[in-house]
Amino acid sequence: MKSSFVISVSLMPGCYRHIQISSDATLVELHEAILEAFEFDDDHAHAFFMDNQAWSDTNAYYSDMIEDADLFTTDFTLDSVINSDDQKFKYIFDFGEEWTFQCKVLKRIEEETELPTVVRAKGEAPPQYGGFDDDEEE
Repeated sequence: MKSSFVISVSLMPGCYRHIQISSDATLVELHEAILEAFEFDDDHAHAFFMDNQAWSDTNAYYSDMIEDADLFTTDFTLDSVINSDDQKFKYIFDFGEEWTFQCKVLKRIEEETELPTVVRAKGEAPPQYGGFDDDEEE
């Protein structure tokens, strides 16, 4: 039977999403699920640091738009990079703004998950781009 992970993804204190996702999903699919959960546009590079150290050279996986990277998020499943049922890791999106998300595996469940699903959400995500509406600038 296929399994899934429930991963807590926190952007700041009081703002997190628990995402249930197949263990067969790739890191890029987790990236897409995180951005959807926080209502961010997918228009920048990203990276996962599976040793929980931002910008570490160990166990670092990058979006395929980073040409000089060794490991790409499109090539690795969660099962291949998650080594424990309580593993912590960092996800960084938009290297200019450097949105840093703290991720933690909450549990592995013996259940197939077709599409990534937010199973718990707390707090409102900040706006991706400065929080200014065109109407407010007048």
